[in-house]
Parts: sequence; C-alpha cells; structure tokens
Amino acid sequence: MLGKVLSPEGLDHIAGHKYVAGKYTPLDNLLNGWWLGLAEALPTWLAPNLVTLLGFVPMMLCYVLMWFASPTLEDPAPRSLAMLTSFAVFFYQTMDALDGKQARRTGSSTPLGQLFDHGCDCLACLSHHSVATMLFLPGGSLWGAAGLSALQTGFFMAQWQEYHTGVLRTSFGPVGVTETQFALMGGALAAGIVGPERLRAFITSMTVVPWSGESQQNGVFFIQGWSTFMGILVLLSMAKTLTTVVKIGGAAGALRAILQLTPVVMLNLLLFLVWDPVVYSPCARKVCLLTGLLFCFYTAQMILFSMARMRFPELQLGTLVPYGALALSSRVLSAEQMDIALTVASVVVAVWVFLWLCRVINELKDKLGIYAFTLQKRSD
Repeated sequence: MLGKVLSPEGLDHIAGHKYVAGKYTPLDNLLNGWWLGLAEALPTWLAPNLVTLLGFVPMMLCYVLMWFASPTLEDPAPRSLAMLTSFAVFFYQTMDALDGKQARRTGSSTPLGQLFDHGCDCLACLSHHSVATMLFLPGGSLWGAAGLSALQTGFFMAQWQEYHTGVLRTSFGPVGVTETQFALMGGALAAGIVGPERLRAFITSMTVVPWSGESQQNGVFFIQGWSTFMGILVLLSMAKTLTTVVKIGGAAGALRAILQLTPVVMLNLLLFLVWDPVVYSPCARKVCLLTGLLFCFYTAQMILFSMARMRFPELQLGTLVPYGALALSSRVLSAEQMDIALTVASVVVAVWVFLWLCRVINELKDKLGIYAFTLQKRSD
C-alpha cells in the first residue's frame, strides 16, 4: 500500500501554484489563432484533462502498433501506419495546445491540470521515440537508446529548471517542442508517401561523417545529430539554472540542485555502460520501454515536487538498484531469459508508476475539491 506522497505544506503550496510558461516560438505564434478557434469550438462541459487524454490515446495506440510492426526497431512501418502516426502526432500536438485554453475558457485551471498535462507529455516521449525509430531504424544499436535518452533527459532538465527558476522553458530561440513535433509529423508523412522500401534504402545508405572520417548509416547520423543538439540544450539549461541558484542559495544551493540530477545521471550510466550490447540488441525495444518508464517516473516527481516546493528525492534506490541488477544480469543471462525478465520488470514498474500517479491525483482532488475528468466540483 502506498503512503501519502505530499505533505500538508506541499498540498498548500500546490493549491496556490501558478504555472509560468516559457516564450512562444514563431511557429507557436503562427498557430495560436488556429488553436484559439478550435478551443472555442469545444463544448464547455468538456474538462481540460479529458482534452489532454483524448489527444494522448492515439499516440499510445500507434506506439502499440509500431511494437508489432517493428519489434526489433529495424523495420520501417507500412504506409498506412506511417500515415496514421503522422496524424496521431498532429492530433496530440493540437489537443495538447487546446487543453490549457479550454481550462482558461471554462475557468477550470488547476495545478492538477498541469501535472496531468505534463505527465502525459512525459509518457508521450516514449511514443515520440517510437516514431523516430520508425524513421531512423536503429535496430539493436545503442544509438536507438541514445535518442530516447537525449529526449527524456532534456524533458527532465526542463522540469528541473522550472523547479529552481519557476519558469518552464519549452523552446531554445526559434526552435521548441512544437517544431520538434512537426518534424516528426513531417517525417512520418514522408515515410508514408515514399513507402517502406525507399525509406529503408535511404536510411541504411552509408555516409562519411566529418567527426570520424568513417562511413555509417544515415539513420545513425541523424540520431547523432539529435543527441548532440539535445546535449547542448541540456548543458545550456544547467548553466543557466545554476547561475540563478547560486544567486539565491550560493554554492550550497547549487550543490543541492546538482544532486537532484543523480537519478537521471545514474540511469544514463547504467543504460550505456552496464547492459551487455549482445543481449541488449534483440531486447532493444523492451529495454527502451523500461528505461523510459523510469525517466517518466523521475520527471513526474520533479514536476510534482516543484509545484509542492518539496524536496526531490535524489537517490531513488528503490528503482535504480533493481534496474542496475537487471542490467548486470544481461552479462550472465541469455537473450531469451532477459526478454522474460524485462517483460516482468516493465509490468511491475508500469503498475507502480500508475498507482503512484493515482495516489497523487487523489490527494490533489481531495485538497482542491475537484474531479479529474469533469468540471463538476466535489461536495464536502
């Protein structure tokens, strides 16, 4: 049985929390009129969290379909699935833009909405990664995991920055979340147009890369570019955040802030240094799922404790130790045995995270006197 997640003081802080978004990109500003018009067309009884959920469901459906279409991350999707995925990303991105506008339109903005919205965004990273693997076909290479790591580490860092600065930055100059999602839409649409044969021929073609002078597949080249871009953003985010933290809390505050990165740093180290590459290769999708779920758990905690102004648990031994033990087991177990172990571990972690989220949502509903998926207020 899970105990209380939030302290009474934390619940009070969340009740008074006000979300501060980062700056819009030029594309956001261009689309804002379209989003406002769509928001006005939504029924006034539709709860904002339900808008978020409606947009999220097609993404998860495509994630499941891609699992069956490409279980080893090395097969392109059929035309129909690529087209469906492009639409699903567009629908998700649109509904994600509408939920906040619907909340303001109906006067139902709550901290629970921010947690639910950003929690779904975090889980959607798994589906976004699946779309990228459909395009770049990393197969059993660790570069597939690197793409996931770059995406979810970047998302965690954005929440970490909000924890210390009070502002959630979703862009870097003219490039942000919206541009990234449109790039995925365009890539999936192009994959549907050209077909799986031509996509495979292009992605598996060899290119000489300038930093090594050796040839490698185009798909790996694109993943390396993405990982480098996200790595730069992570470093810039860290530098900017620590500058703010030092001004407020000095060196001690900066040390505490850095220690909060421990779970994500350890998870990345375990992912890339401990897993046996030979055993990882046939289990790549399941390793990415398990790792992604842990990224989501840590990020959801950062979102929650940022709003509650509570201490983020730095060690996370309850999840990192079992994950590390499983990664070490890949050195002695066969691929078939690891496949079973990964299935069991993923189910356990998914159930644990689900129960944790349910506990948090119930605590917030009780504190705020609201329901999650209806505009009706809860009676005493």
